[in-house]
Amino acid sequence: MSDYEFWDVYLKNLKIKLKELTLTKKELQIDLHIHSNYSADGKQSIKEILKTTKKKGFDVISITDHDSLDSYEELKGILKKDFTDPLIIPGVEFTIDNREYGNQCHILQLFVNPADERIKKDIKTNYDASFNRSKIQFQRLEANLAIQEVLKNNNLKISYEEYLKYLQEFSLFPEYDTICSYLISKFEPQKITNFKILKLLEKYNAIDIYEDRKLYKAKRYQELREKYLDIPENQYKVRFLLSMLAVREVDDDWWPMPKCGSLSVNSYGQLKINELNKYYPTYFAHPSENKLAVVSKLITENPHIRGLELNIRSPYNDRSNFYHLLEQKKLLKTIGSDSHDSTLKFYEDCQFFKIDSEDFKKIIE
Repeated sequence: MSDYEFWDVYLKNLKIKLKELTLTKKELQIDLHIHSNYSADGKQSIKEILKTTKKKGFDVISITDHDSLDSYEELKGILKKDFTDPLIIPGVEFTIDNREYGNQCHILQLFVNPADERIKKDIKTNYDASFNRSKIQFQRLEANLAIQEVLKNNNLKISYEEYLKYLQEFSLFPEYDTICSYLISKFEPQKITNFKILKLLEKYNAIDIYEDRKLYKAKRYQELREKYLDIPENQYKVRFLLSMLAVREVDDDWWPMPKCGSLSVNSYGQLKINELNKYYPTYFAHPSENKLAVVSKLITENPHIRGLELNIRSPYNDRSNFYHLLEQKKLLKTIGSDSHDSTLKFYEDCQFFKIDSEDFKKIIE
């Protein structure tokens, strides 16, 4: 049996199992947006995900790694033996280029066949684009005066070519986290801590002649100082360095001013919404409350998007706006955590993840 045939059979049998589940339970507990360590920023294994979600009483989950279906190679070995508990809907989260949304937006596809050439083609497009993003990020680092001072004063060199070797050596993916872990591998032996980097970033930001950008970045740096205490565990924390170096929006393509060195790159050749395959059920992931008007327009233009995700990480002041859009566009609702680790912090309120079985039937169909 080929990989495609295996997953085709699994999906057919899965839908039977899911429909049986809706007949035995009036309400289901689901999380259709989880990241494993097959995402560049994922910190939990497949086994940890299954253990955590089973312990918390989930009926159905989906592992939706960033632009990757690699987790399903491992899952195939598990699923050859039997269905998992909870049941797993194969899925993926695509990073989509959309300037109108204000940044990259994310699209979930569920019930996918991981061996289907149509979806593998989309995965490859975004995979190839991620290397182009890395090239742009190394150009940005050349414009970052703080980083350039650190490199010069410590006789350090960095390069895109060396970064590729670093990725290969550790079997990593070109992502925000991995470029920062590469930089830390250079800085830590020289005892160049995140706090030293932050101090230099603040120094150069103070003399930025573009007042709006200066104020925006100053606010961000202050937030980071309050969030990350000067303690040993934060000195070389990848997420801390990433938050400093990838300040969003300040270097976007539409800014007329010269680049200041932010690693946040919005448009780098990844898929646009209308380029994504229309074969698999498609959902808009964690739509921001202040962007619902844009989401509405995008859905009108792309009717293959069949639903929206209510995500526990996306706080709403008024969820009625979300539900109004669902009703107005006759969309389905999925529920997700966007969990990247097994700390359980998103599962403190499991009531959030409950869905009426009749509503879940529509997702299956």
